[in-house]
Amino acid sequence: MLPAGIALRNLLLATVAGLVVADGNDWVNINYVLSQSNAANTADARQAILRKASEYARSGPWSVTQKKDTLPPSSDERDYLSWAPYHWPACNWCSHGTNHLSGPNQGGNSNSTTDPDPDPGTNDGSGDPYEGDDGYASDDGDDGDAWERRAFQRHRRMMTLRRNLLSSRLSHFPRQVPVDDVDTPSLPQDGPSPLPTSPPVVGDVPTLPTTGSSSVKTINGTPAPAQAPAKTEKNKCTPSPTKSLVPSATWTTCLYEVHDGKVNPDVRSLPDSPAMVTMSQAVLHNAIAYAMMKTRSYSQNAAQFIDTFFLASSTAMNPNLNFGQLVRGPGKEHQMGTFTGVLDLRGIVKITNAIALLKAARSLDWTSARDKAMTDWMRSYVSWLESSAIGKETASKANNHVSFYVNQLAAAKMYIGDTQGAQAALQNYFMHQFRDQIAVSGEQPFEAVRTRPFHYRCFNLEAMITNAKLGDQLGMDFWTAKSKYGATMQTALDHLITIDPKNEDITDIFPHVAAIAAAYGDPQGKYLGFLRSKAQGYTTQAFWFYDQGAALSHSPASQSKRRRDQDIGSDSIESNETSTWDLTRVAMEADNTANFLFQCPEVFDAANEVELEDGLFVTCEDLKRYYEQYPQHVDSA
Repeated sequence: MLPAGIALRNLLLATVAGLVVADGNDWVNINYVLSQSNAANTADARQAILRKASEYARSGPWSVTQKKDTLPPSSDERDYLSWAPYHWPACNWCSHGTNHLSGPNQGGNSNSTTDPDPDPGTNDGSGDPYEGDDGYASDDGDDGDAWERRAFQRHRRMMTLRRNLLSSRLSHFPRQVPVDDVDTPSLPQDGPSPLPTSPPVVGDVPTLPTTGSSSVKTINGTPAPAQAPAKTEKNKCTPSPTKSLVPSATWTTCLYEVHDGKVNPDVRSLPDSPAMVTMSQAVLHNAIAYAMMKTRSYSQNAAQFIDTFFLASSTAMNPNLNFGQLVRGPGKEHQMGTFTGVLDLRGIVKITNAIALLKAARSLDWTSARDKAMTDWMRSYVSWLESSAIGKETASKANNHVSFYVNQLAAAKMYIGDTQGAQAALQNYFMHQFRDQIAVSGEQPFEAVRTRPFHYRCFNLEAMITNAKLGDQLGMDFWTAKSKYGATMQTALDHLITIDPKNEDITDIFPHVAAIAAAYGDPQGKYLGFLRSKAQGYTTQAFWFYDQGAALSHSPASQSKRRRDQDIGSDSIESNETSTWDLTRVAMEADNTANFLFQCPEVFDAANEVELEDGLFVTCEDLKRYYEQYPQHVDSA
C-alpha cells in the first residue's frame, strides 16, 4: 500500500475536472441522512460522497504513531504532535564554524534571519497540509479544477517573536488505558441510539469560562495593529555551541519567530495533522455512505479507521493536545503546545457525527465494545478540554478559536451522553462570546482585523454555523440568536457576500451560502443566484447534501414552513418540544433589541489587550472601527 500522503495526493489528482470543494467543519442531521437517501435534488452530491468514501478508504488507516524518530517532549509516540508552521529559527549564528540551519529564504544551510519572500507555493494545488496554523490537510483537486480549496483553510500569522509562555500551561493527564481486543469482532450494540432531538431541562449546569471572567495574558507596551507585523530586534550574533549542528538541535537551541505565510518545510515531516483531517473526513463519508446504501464495506471502513486512530492499544492517540502547534525554542516554555493547537482536532465533530450515523443505521460493525472504548476516550478528551491549561486558555478567547473549541466540546459531550452539558456549552457560547462577534453591519471585527480577513470571516462563520447545527440536532434554535447589535449569522453572511475577496479564495464562502439559505430561507433567490453565478457545479458537492432545509428542523425556515402548514389546516403539526429553550431565546432577543451603540467586547473587561493568535494582541481601539460600520438603512445616531 502506498504511504497515506502519496495515496491521498493520487486520489485528489484523479478527481474529475470541475468543482472540487473539501468539507470544512460541519454536522449533518442524523434523521435527515436516513430519510433523504433518494431525494432527487441532492443526487449528484450523494454520488460524490459515495465516490469519495471509496477513494479515501484506499488511503487509510491513519495513526499518530507514524512520527518515526520525531517524538513529542513526552517521548510518547501516541501523543499528538504538530509544529506551528510559520515559525523559523532565529539564532543569528556568528559566521565562524558551520551549521545546518536553514533560514526562511533558503532551502539549504543558511545563517540568514531576514524576512522571507512570499511563499511561491501558496495556493498552488500542491496538497500541502501545512499552509496555515490550523494544521489541517488540504483536499484540493488538480490544477485544472474549477475550484481549489484547502480542506481546513490556511491561517496566516503576523510576523512577531513568540512571547515566553508560562510553563504551567502544560497539564499532564493520565495516559489512555489500552482497550483490550477492540479490533476483534464483538456482539453488536443492542438497537440504535441516535442523538436526542429535544433538549432536557437545563438546571444549574457548569458552563464554559466566559471572556469576561477569564484571565487573559497581556504584554507590556502597545502592540502594533493586527494588520501590521510586530517589529523585532535582531540579537547580536550567537556563538555556535558546536562546529556542526544537526537540524534537530535548532528545536531546543534557537528562538523561533513567525514569518507570516512562509511555511517552514520541516513541519511537513510530522504526519499527525494531515492524518487527523483525512481520517475524520474518510470516517464521515463512509458513515454517510453506509447510512444511505447499507453496504457493509462502508461501515467496516469507518470502524477500522476509528479503531486505528483512537482505540487500538498500539496506535491510539492519547486524548489530549498537549503538544499541538508547538512553537519550538529553548526552555520549558517551548516544550508544550499552544492554545491554537486545539484547532487541530476540530474534526472530532465529524467523528461524533459519523458514529451517530452508524448507530442510528444499526451498523453491525459499530459494536458495544467499540462504543464503550470510544466513550472512554471522549470522556477523557472532554476532561482535558475543560481542565487543562491549554483548554482553559482556548475557552477564554473571543475569536474563531473559542467558536471551534465549542464545536468540539459540545460534540464530545453529545457523544458521551451528556446532552445537558452539550446544551449548556452551546448556550453559554451564544449568550457570551457570540454576542461580540458580529457587528450591526454583519462585520466580524475579531476576524476582519487579520491579514487575510475574507478567509477569517468565513472561517469563524463556519464554526458558528456548526454550533447552530449541533444545537439544531438537540432540538434548539440558535439560528435566531443575536449579537449585542441585533445581528445574526445571516447578517454576517449578507455582509460577507458583498466583500471583494481580492487575492483570497472565494470558495471559502460557498458552503456557508448554502447553509444560510437552508436555515433562513431564500424567498428572493439571492443566495441561489450567488451560487449559480459564482459556484457552477455546487450541486455536486457534499455541502449541498448537508445544507438542505429538511436537515435543519429547528431553523427559521423550517418553523416558517410548519406555520404555513398549520395555516392551511394541517391536522398534525410538530409540537414545540423546546419550551425551556424558547424562554431563554426570547430573553436573548429582548436583550438584543437594536442596540447599535458601540461597546468594548466583554473580553476587554479583564484586560486592555487580548490575544487572537499566539503572540498577536489587539486592543478595543483596534476593533472599534469595525463595529462602527453601519448598513445603509441604519442611522448610527
